[in-house]
Amino acid sequence: MKVPYKAVLAASVATAALAAPLKAQDITIGMAVSLTGAYAPYAESEGARCMAERLNAAGEGPRIRLLIEDTRSDPQLSVALAQRFLDEGAQVVSGIPFPDSLIPMTQLAEPYGATVFSAPNTQVEMQVAGFENFIAGAVPDPINAAATAQAAYNAGARRAVIITSADAGSWSEMLPRWFGEAFTHLGGEVVGQLTHSFGTSDWSPQIARIRAIDPAPDAIHLSAMLPDVGILIRQLRANGYEGWVIGSDGFDDPSLEGTVADPAALERVMFATHGMTGMDSAIDAFLAECAAAGFGVSGIFDALGADMVQVIHSAAMMANSTDPQALRTAIRAEGGHAGVTAPNISYAENPGFPLKSVPVIGFREGARVLIGDEAPAYVPAWN
Repeated sequence: MKVPYKAVLAASVATAALAAPLKAQDITIGMAVSLTGAYAPYAESEGARCMAERLNAAGEGPRIRLLIEDTRSDPQLSVALAQRFLDEGAQVVSGIPFPDSLIPMTQLAEPYGATVFSAPNTQVEMQVAGFENFIAGAVPDPINAAATAQAAYNAGARRAVIITSADAGSWSEMLPRWFGEAFTHLGGEVVGQLTHSFGTSDWSPQIARIRAIDPAPDAIHLSAMLPDVGILIRQLRANGYEGWVIGSDGFDDPSLEGTVADPAALERVMFATHGMTGMDSAIDAFLAECAAAGFGVSGIFDALGADMVQVIHSAAMMANSTDPQALRTAIRAEGGHAGVTAPNISYAENPGFPLKSVPVIGFREGARVLIGDEAPAYVPAWN
């Protein structure tokens, strides 16, 4: 019987790993990331590079080898690059953090025994699919949505409008709906549901409908990216809206403050994200050290990239192996692993995503402040 090339390759990598001491082995991580295009502000590769250099310089355990290529924010190119990485022997691959990229990538990786580890992925499609060889670096969107619903209700909001988009799967379509469900569960009311498309620069149709709601809403939630959300905040304030504007990790871009421009316009803005940045946190210290070393880090997504590398390296040390299946088992072991976005990142409770609190960030006099940092008490069902 002819053995498939992919099986031969996976077996040869595993055999070589067993034959050499751990310090003489490599962990190859293939990263198909958006260095250019719409998703470029959310790339995690510079943080991953910084962490890999740190671990390699320390000289403990296996060497981290990163293969990084630009997807140009094209999901299909992301999948093609993953195939190239797998053929080069990568034990771990990553790509654009949306299902149209990650689902075929995870299917490609399975015959190799390799893991798809998407540092910024939050979409529930990957968890519902139940892939054994898929791991996300961030908590799923329903948890993010519930954290902001809880924070908004605690801040006094009672009447919310949600704005959805079909452009980025459940992240932009369902996350606002999960916010609405959690907000209603707490005692609030969803008084309007609107839609938008990515790339919107004129929000006047949505704003006209919001202004027509009587009594007026005191919260608006959407899951979208910069510059769209910054423009929306400016236009809402210019039209007299003084309530909360609430979002997800797409708001966590250092350019938000510059896009909005007026610090007063940010006073009632909040968003849930993956860690505290811009507030002299341990994440900020890590990013500052990376920047000083010449890495082009820009924010929380680079910290997630560093988490991915650190967790994989820790798992190799725990397993005393670079075999991809041994790495997955060790990633999910009791006790968890040290990280940048959290002191401990554990996959023992959920094999596909980590157990972490969800920081909710707001603004005071133009500066970021922490509104809350906990796991929400109520999370909408997503499967």
